[in-house]
Amino acid sequence: MKTKTLPVNNIQSQQGYSIIELMVASVIGLVVLSGAITVFSGNKSSQEMSSGMARIQESGRVALDILSNDIRLTGYQGCTNGTITPSVIATVQPTVNLPMEALWGGEFDGTDWSPAEHTDLSAIKNSPKAGSDIIYVQHGSGRTALLSTSMTSLSGPISLETNPDQLAEDDLVMISNCSSADIFRASSVSNPTGTSTAVSVGFAAGTDNTQSSLNAIYTVDTGGAMNNPMRVMRFESNAYFVGDSGRDDKNGNDIYSLFVVDTTSPTKPFAAVELVEGVENMQILYGERLDTGAIRYLPAGGAGLNMNNVVSIQIGLLVASTNEITTADDDRTYLLADVKVGPPSSTNSVKHDGGRTLRAAFNSTIQLRNRRL
Repeated sequence: MKTKTLPVNNIQSQQGYSIIELMVASVIGLVVLSGAITVFSGNKSSQEMSSGMARIQESGRVALDILSNDIRLTGYQGCTNGTITPSVIATVQPTVNLPMEALWGGEFDGTDWSPAEHTDLSAIKNSPKAGSDIIYVQHGSGRTALLSTSMTSLSGPISLETNPDQLAEDDLVMISNCSSADIFRASSVSNPTGTSTAVSVGFAAGTDNTQSSLNAIYTVDTGGAMNNPMRVMRFESNAYFVGDSGRDDKNGNDIYSLFVVDTTSPTKPFAAVELVEGVENMQILYGERLDTGAIRYLPAGGAGLNMNNVVSIQIGLLVASTNEITTADDDRTYLLADVKVGPPSSTNSVKHDGGRTLRAAFNSTIQLRNRRL
């Protein structure tokens, strides 16, 4: 009987990876992984930069639109030529001489104002940022209403066809024609949200007004709505400045914003309302028309500047991201309305906060429609 011989395993026929091959493969894997991480990190950084710049662009445009729309109306009081001084009977008066007080500007260095601080603004709860400008404008709203019936006496009431501005109780109201104007506080308003039904606006002496009569009886004029010089509108008095939002970014840096203060409120101190986040600095130059017809631009408090002759305004905003995005500290200098705003280490009189924050400058020139060039 034959015995079957099993094959002997040949150790040399078994093959695997050597230590060198494993090390090479590991190195290749690490290189590939490192490249993937680098690409991912680069894409993330690029995305943060793009997203941050998009937010800055949006904030800058919105802030300039808000300021431009309001500043452009400075001194507006209906069909008058802007030289008529309205009779103000409201007890809390943001103005007593609109032609002379429709525009005010100031610079604040943290301690002193140039020119002296406006009396209305001393009641602001929030303080403007040092090194940033403040601008204060007054005018009638562009959303005007017409009388539905003529007034029969100086004590009113005033009947409106509609209420496009949604005038309500305690609002400061201006009524004007081409020869006179009155500013009073509405002591009562019927149907304040009505946009297509008659609205009655009353005014009474006491806490709201010093008297219960206007200085003129306003009547419905002929010629249709487009040619009717009679106008009733909200009186607006707004101060704009840059201040601390009270919030910090993730690195503990202050976040600044554009604020507005409505000084027509019947109560003091006036509260500031935050409008646009990320506005870090505002610089303003006032275009004064000289006797020669030329226009020169000066800062608020500039030598010889006559605010009554200002016909245009240059405004510059520095808008910053609300987080540190860049890989290095911002050492750039920005031009805001011809004012250089440099890094903390610069010799510029106005400086930004530096850090790894992304910033962009926005500039615009605004013509005051109610002051002829």
